[in-house]
Amino acid sequence: MRVLDLPIRVLILDHQEIFTDGVKHLLESQKSIEWIDQSQHNQSIEATILDFQPDIILMDADYPEAAVSSVYTLIKQHAVNSKLIVFSSIQNDQMLLDIMAIGISAFLLKTCKRQELIDAIDAVSEGSTFYCKETTSRLRVLMANGRYHPHQKNEPIQLSEKEKSVLQLICAECTSKEIADQLKMSSRTIEAYRKSLQEKTGSKNSAGLILYAIRSGIVALKAS
Repeated sequence: MRVLDLPIRVLILDHQEIFTDGVKHLLESQKSIEWIDQSQHNQSIEATILDFQPDIILMDADYPEAAVSSVYTLIKQHAVNSKLIVFSSIQNDQMLLDIMAIGISAFLLKTCKRQELIDAIDAVSEGSTFYCKETTSRLRVLMANGRYHPHQKNEPIQLSEKEKSVLQLICAECTSKEIADQLKMSSRTIEAYRKSLQEKTGSKNSAGLILYAIRSGIVALKAS
């Protein structure tokens, strides 16, 4: 439990420098919040979280150095007082449902108001959940369409090992024929897998599948 008299310690994990600088500037104006500058420490994300045990982690859904699910698992196991707030540049229904199914405390679009971010940090640090105005509106639509039930846990998408293998090769930019050759399957079967993966993940094309794979930790982008 966080000691209320101490400032809320926030770690920012985002690869967009302009956005990150704006968030840091906003946090510096809040006496009750202080941010941890990972760039000053020559260590991995995991080591930073374990060493500093931040109260709040602000993380981009498409952060290239780690998947949201991996960071969430890390803090559940080794930083139990840390809470995760996820940002995204786009509103993606399946991503939102997956994030909620995992159990993440808050989700905000990067177009949210400054005060919404401050309110989210305050709310989550006290153990509450928080969704920005646009996300809350989208959840109402999903409820109306029967895709989201607030009192029922939404199970994350389950992929078989074969589906994960196909997805990893798609992310490696292999053609259906190349995937078929590597997995000793027919090209028609690979196309069927590709179509099934798009339906399961709500992706319209290979780019969407790649984004899903990164967010889910099935593949990882290495920092350049």
